[in-house]
Amino acid sequence: MKRRITAAVAVLMIASLTLAAADAGELYQSFSDAVSAGDAQGAIEYYTDMEEQLQKDYQKAERRYEKAAEAGNIDKARDAWSEMRSISSRSITKEQSDALLEAILSEDSDNRAADAKWLMENSRYYHPMISYEWSSAGDNYSFKYSSSQSVTPGEEITLPDSDSVRVNTSAAGVLSGWGVTPDEVTYQPGETIEAPYTDQTLYAIWTTQVVFKDEITGFESTVGDIASGDSIAVPAVSEPDDSYVFAGWVDRSTGDYIAPDETEVTLEGNGAIYEALWKMAELFDLSAKHYSLDAIPVNTQADLSFTIANNGSEDLRNVTINCESGDGLSILSGNGTIRGVDAGDSVTVHGIRVVGTEPGDYMLHITATDRDGDSWEADFPLTIV
Repeated sequence: MKRRITAAVAVLMIASLTLAAADAGELYQSFSDAVSAGDAQGAIEYYTDMEEQLQKDYQKAERRYEKAAEAGNIDKARDAWSEMRSISSRSITKEQSDALLEAILSEDSDNRAADAKWLMENSRYYHPMISYEWSSAGDNYSFKYSSSQSVTPGEEITLPDSDSVRVNTSAAGVLSGWGVTPDEVTYQPGETIEAPYTDQTLYAIWTTQVVFKDEITGFESTVGDIASGDSIAVPAVSEPDDSYVFAGWVDRSTGDYIAPDETEVTLEGNGAIYEALWKMAELFDLSAKHYSLDAIPVNTQADLSFTIANNGSEDLRNVTINCESGDGLSILSGNGTIRGVDAGDSVTVHGIRVVGTEPGDYMLHITATDRDGDSWEADFPLTIV
């Protein structure tokens, strides 16, 4: 009797597995039929249901494998393992992927982006790309560069601007935009657009211009309708505050420099992009090694340090540090020179040693002066106890 029951259970299990496999197969066939009919929504639903059914089938086979292995039944474990390996997703073919994309592109905008993203995640044949072609040629000059990126269809992407690829502006000119053809601007540099649903190439388009721009103040000015040899007025800029020192203009692609006192520049070649240079330093964060600044013991040498940050757009070079204080606080060391601080960076300056010979509140005055004689200073309180 027990053998009959066992045999009956085995028959039921085999029938169940056959039915599950047939269910997944039927769902894949329904998916294929929906693709052929141009029904993107139906195809996505059938394929999703098929994946869920296959996952359930796999989990059941995995559980049977675990139980058979625990019981030491090698034959059943082997059969379950074989079944696990045989359960695999029916991949979307290239032909189905192309047909699905065609159906998706005919949908309204609300469904198009979501369905295209689904196709990108489930088909190895659909990964839309956007390519950029940068090229320019002239007398004794030729430049060509291309790059590509995979995009998620329908999502926003930002196009490269003139800072993305450094080219010789004197030879190439100034990037005026991107075109779907090589001779007409379709999009502005740095513009945000919707990612394409199919592979697309955008062409860099160059114009003879001179651009003056300043990231610190937000100032920007463009001079067009010019030719090589023309004289151009250099715009005046206002300092953001007293801590900033204007250091001129530079075209970083050519190294062409305009000093702060120059009022005109002659265009050489097809264009230039001049960036304003500002020097600005901030001194802060004085600290004492081993002691609190408000409780440095009297007649005790204390080592101090502070941070100098370059918040401008011009590197600071050969910066001289000078420390001063009133009577009762002696500065044993700290005056000297550091090599410099690059724009956007900060440096911690060590080596300041002081000793207070009388208890009281003191002010440590620190001045930082660069090679051009431009200075920044700060006062730091400390207490000798």
